[in-house]
Amino acid sequence: MACVYKGSCAIKNDNLGALLEKILEADGLIIAAPTYLLGPAGIVKLVTDRALSLSPHLEELAGRTRVAATISVAGNRKWNPLGVELLNLFPLAYGYRVIDYLEAYAPGPGEVLLEQTNVARARELGRRVARALSGEIEARPPEEQQCGNCYGRAFRLSGQDRVTCVVCNTTGRLVPDESGLRFVPDPPGPHGHFWTAEHRRHHLNDWIVPSRDRYLARREQIKKQLTRYERKWKR
Repeated sequence: MACVYKGSCAIKNDNLGALLEKILEADGLIIAAPTYLLGPAGIVKLVTDRALSLSPHLEELAGRTRVAATISVAGNRKWNPLGVELLNLFPLAYGYRVIDYLEAYAPGPGEVLLEQTNVARARELGRRVARALSGEIEARPPEEQQCGNCYGRAFRLSGQDRVTCVVCNTTGRLVPDESGLRFVPDPPGPHGHFWTAEHRRHHLNDWIVPSRDRYLARREQIKKQLTRYERKWKR
């Protein structure tokens, strides 16, 4: 939480600072990652988990147009059920709006490059990011079973036909139609979905920052509890 309370990350011995500098400079982003086991390589999650480092810059970024596209590569579709969802989480967490994505499948390393449709589609992603930044095009329309804010297809069931997108917390209903089920989102709340600038500001100011004093008041009690368990682990 040092990145929130002190304005800089407590971890100093890695390259996140250099990466964050590039992310803050770039209004357009394309991120690609391979899938090894059901979702993108672990390094993507490691960097996504550090996105609170963006907190001191939220106001600076709020007035900018920032868009991203993602490329998920895997051996086959069955091994990549969370590829799009977890890869799209990265740019969302760093303040981008995801406007398109590509899923490319082939079993061997680099084999996706032999399929010219993959190469052409990757080039088109770059063009679409550039055109979206200039306001020439809109985001790719979501499929009927996808969340319109993040292209997620993973939902948490919450009773009857109610569901919540696990990537951006958009709530809504799954409604039957001729093709199966269609996700119908609720009207956005006062702060929008989880990754909007408004919600990030609300989450930071109304939840994270106020938790500091409560934590400091209980820190000695927490340390005593940790000591008890550390002694058991060392036995």
